[in-house]
Amino acid sequence: MITGFRKYAYITSVLAIACFFLFPEPNAALIGALLLQTLAYIMIAGHSIADGLVLTGITVLLIGSIPAEHPLIREPYFIEIQPWILVTGIVVFITGLLLMHRSGQRGR
Repeated sequence: MITGFRKYAYITSVLAIACFFLFPEPNAALIGALLLQTLAYIMIAGHSIADGLVLTGITVLLIGSIPAEHPLIREPYFIEIQPWILVTGIVVFITGLLLMHRSGQRGR
């Protein structure tokens, strides 16, 4: 169970994801989601490297899942690097989860 400040950081992260996918105006959705993810990271910063990695992975995945026709990204270069952005986000996210699991094992 996630408690305390971690709970609020992850709730903020969920709000960022919801903002990204549900907000009707694409520029505002992207900016709002990144600001909320930054707020979530600030809440967790200095407390847990593993949680910071998980939230950073989520941010990278949000950036990687932007459609190529998004008004802020109209470069053909983005289409080429988008798979690598997604892979990086997944790797960072999984690394954070593994660190969380490892620190949980040590605490027992």
